[in-house]
Amino acid sequence: MILLTGATGLVGSHILYTLVSRGEKVKATRRENSNLEEVKRLFYFYAGHEADQLFSSVEWIYADLSDYEALEQALDGVNYVIHSAAKVSFNPREAQSMMRINAEGTSNLVNACLEKGVGKFCYVSSISSLGRHPEGKAIDEKVEWQPDDNRSAYSHSKFRAEMEVWRASKEGLPVIILNPSLVIGPIDWKRSSGRLFYSVRKGMPFYTTGITGFVDVRDVAEAVVLLIRSDVVNERFILNSENLSFKDFFTNVAKALNKRPPFLKANGWMTEVGWRMNHFLCAIVGKVPAITSDTARAAHSKAFYSNNKFSKTFNFQFRPIDEAVKNTAKWYLEN
Repeated sequence: MILLTGATGLVGSHILYTLVSRGEKVKATRRENSNLEEVKRLFYFYAGHEADQLFSSVEWIYADLSDYEALEQALDGVNYVIHSAAKVSFNPREAQSMMRINAEGTSNLVNACLEKGVGKFCYVSSISSLGRHPEGKAIDEKVEWQPDDNRSAYSHSKFRAEMEVWRASKEGLPVIILNPSLVIGPIDWKRSSGRLFYSVRKGMPFYTTGITGFVDVRDVAEAVVLLIRSDVVNERFILNSENLSFKDFFTNVAKALNKRPPFLKANGWMTEVGWRMNHFLCAIVGKVPAITSDTARAAHSKAFYSNNKFSKTFNFQFRPIDEAVKNTAKWYLEN
């Protein structure tokens, strides 16, 4: 039996679908206010008439990462745990909330796994917890994280969560940590990387000079399922398909959605002014800022990620990002 957290998110819902489509028995955690309709739509998108049967095979459990007793109960009869639940935000005001959910919640879960004698724990982390190469070379699993002032609160929370996982490994829990780059796949317009597609759909004339890694959510899900059943333990793997400029990525998205690609270059000073104006206006009307200092800085950051370790260890071929974009656009156009 496998316990999956974060099953209603972008990555978690795809892991869930991949597991049950391969006949795995799965318990999936959810919060009381979570909506399963989007997960059902995802199953229909991939499985068609078989979706109901697959979805009905999931054992849903109410469990919050802050509730240690609920986590212990959820682990009854569980041999493997896949932890993909996380709070993702680049709003500095949510720093404490992210630390509580991402770091403290992970600590609770690994402690419960140790108590219950779980056989293997897979943590889906993020490239945001990795270090930066001082010479601008490709970042691999050996590049150490440095807590400098330019780190987002989300980055801090994911790094702290990883430290809890490694601590648990020292105490006897076999673990795997995965660091996906920017994950692309079907999800609600207003969530996760869906916001990028939503921005293009509304019309986005500007592009920035940044470069980062991108990966298809289906590859992430397949990697998780591969690793949870493998003999590999106490290792970290970067999951990345391609390193692309934001201009190239958004151009691909625009073409897939039949929209005009971005054509105006936004310099650093423009995004700095933009996030401050957005913050000021949102404060007046009581809305959450769409642009923050963290996202403005990331828009111009250039980082390259290596997938050599995972690709060579498992002879794994990542899907091209153009394929991920087309798959995601198809979901939006059909829904």
